[in-house]
Amino acid sequence: MAKFVSAIVWGVYGLSFLVMFPLVLFTFVLTYPFDRYRKLANAILMFFGQSFTYLNPFWKIEMKGLENYRKGEGCIFLGNHRSFVDMPLLARLPWQMKWVSKKELFRIPVAGWILKMAGHISIDRGSPEARKSIYKMVPYVEAGVPVMVFPEGTRSKDGKLKPFKRGAFLVAWEHKLPVQPIVITGTEKLIRPGSWVMKLKGYAIVSILERISPEDFESLEEFIDYTFNQFTEELKDLRYRLSKAA
Repeated sequence: MAKFVSAIVWGVYGLSFLVMFPLVLFTFVLTYPFDRYRKLANAILMFFGQSFTYLNPFWKIEMKGLENYRKGEGCIFLGNHRSFVDMPLLARLPWQMKWVSKKELFRIPVAGWILKMAGHISIDRGSPEARKSIYKMVPYVEAGVPVMVFPEGTRSKDGKLKPFKRGAFLVAWEHKLPVQPIVITGTEKLIRPGSWVMKLKGYAIVSILERISPEDFESLEEFIDYTFNQFTEELKDLRYRLSKAA
């Protein structure tokens, strides 16, 4: 049963990109002269992107800490990465943000073209220029457009929090930009890493923590360690909530 439902959901989701593409293309062309950060095109992408989490009505999704977001103020959102579900789940947040992703994603036909037209940020992680490319996020944040980064660099296959890479923290440190943790748990059970089959029933939580300013720390390492510990402590609390709900 799970495979049958999963095949239908993936099929519908794939078709949604074919519907989305001309809409994003039309919006991109129409708004190009005045929508510098492609907010309208991105709004279409987020609307369709989040639909994946609604196609299974038996998934329970909880959002907490939404009041910690400061509307109109840019920041670097940092999220732990568990599953493919993380991206469509975060698209449900009631604000727009740009994703910082590896350039390979932007080369995927249709999906990659949509990402580019929606103004998302590509970085080249495998070249000597990679360190410089992550600084593309700075003008966005300074203009009040939040960006989203997965500081682990890739999905955690065992559910444990992987060490954070320094890139986003270095950008925040040098440009005095706040970071804001988004802690996710439960998505790794909705669709396990490496699998396409979804669990028919499940519970996931997204928790928005308070902003963290690099100016409150004496060193970059202290800044990174503090942020990592915030994730660790919140994950403990969220796992306990999930266990009580099971």
